[in-house]
Amino acid sequence: MRYLDEIKAYSLKNNIPIYLVGGAVRDILLQREISDYDFVSKYFKDVSEYFSKLVDGNLIKLHDDVYRVVVDGVVFDFTNFKGDSIEEDLKNRDFTINAIAYDFIKDEYIDILGGMDDLRRGIIKHTSDNIVKQDALRILRAYRLKGELNFNIHDDTLRLFKRDVDYLNNIKGERIVDELFKILKFKNSYDYIQMLDDIGVIDSIFPIMKEMKKIGKCKYHLVDAYTHSTLALKFLEDRYKELYSTKWGNKIEEYLEEQVGTSKRIEVLKLAIFLHDIGKVKAFKEIDGKITFRGHDLTGVDEFNLILKRLPLSNAKASIIKSVITGHMRILGLFKQGASDKAVYKLIKDYKTNLPSVLISSLYDVLATRSLLDENGESQRYFEFVLNLFDRYYTFLEKRDSFISGDDVCKILDIRGPKVGEVLENIHELIFKGKINSREEAIKMLRSQAKA
Repeated sequence: MRYLDEIKAYSLKNNIPIYLVGGAVRDILLQREISDYDFVSKYFKDVSEYFSKLVDGNLIKLHDDVYRVVVDGVVFDFTNFKGDSIEEDLKNRDFTINAIAYDFIKDEYIDILGGMDDLRRGIIKHTSDNIVKQDALRILRAYRLKGELNFNIHDDTLRLFKRDVDYLNNIKGERIVDELFKILKFKNSYDYIQMLDDIGVIDSIFPIMKEMKKIGKCKYHLVDAYTHSTLALKFLEDRYKELYSTKWGNKIEEYLEEQVGTSKRIEVLKLAIFLHDIGKVKAFKEIDGKITFRGHDLTGVDEFNLILKRLPLSNAKASIIKSVITGHMRILGLFKQGASDKAVYKLIKDYKTNLPSVLISSLYDVLATRSLLDENGESQRYFEFVLNLFDRYYTFLEKRDSFISGDDVCKILDIRGPKVGEVLENIHELIFKGKINSREEAIKMLRSQAKA
């Protein structure tokens, strides 16, 4: 990369030691794509100012010891040493594979902790026994690196993580959420949730899961609530793409691939289905020897609101998860009692754009449950039932959007404000129920209201 040549030329010309460090060095050695670079130097401020002017980049002071330059979407961070020398700096990093430096003046790598050997062996190993105490987020970062690089975590490092896992309680929730969603990007994030649970991370991040492991077995569930939740996540991950080959597959795929902030909707849905039954702990009752969790959709929202205080999410992400928590049993109820037009339209009104998330989560929740039971073909019937709800939903959206608009209401009835929405809502319901079957009929109804 030519930018590295510019920094090397500056280092040589001025005899200023500058070192490329961290993940960029690791990824250069692994021949991976790089989107951010870290440099250390005693003269980091001077170097950053020179570089920003040279490349006409945006210079940002992040901290007294950190300056950032952004060029063409690539991030260049310039920092002071962690310690008095490059060797001390490397010893203060997290894992040996991230503790390799490149010396621009000497044109050589500095590897005092065996990071290059660990790269060759595919091992993630801690640099010191204090790495978790210094920053416990490194536990999650190790598993994220494991997934990205397909490496193994050293046994001694795993023991260290398990010993110091409680230090995660000192980490800001925003940082935990950021790393958690990076793990949820993996197509097999279920496996990583299991590995994190094995060393106590899940109980630390979501304390409710400790109690979930103690309850849940009943007439409909052969396993505890935690095991069921992870199994539902696995069913979602393993099977959601089968929906892409159905009638509305293109719409469903487009929906799940949508960005919700920094994450795709499917990644948010993974967290949602993992948390969908968290209300069971408070809803648990035993009546006449029978276990029930009636109302766990409502208690689940209360529990999720407590989680949000520790792990803040955007309103959009929180809305998806709350919809799944409150809605997953509602779909099952329609399956058992019958899905009338009135009930389905109310479902659409209540969940709006989150309805596909509710449908998908309910589908794989039920399939995960029935996989452990003698269900006499109910899984296939439920699959077909959910597909039918998708058909009714997307057919309605197509008609609604082509039959009538807010502008139509404003022009024909000469009204503005909330009244427009009320009129549209009435017409939308008639469209869903098949009482209006074309744009002409919708306009005709509007005009009849204008005359009334």
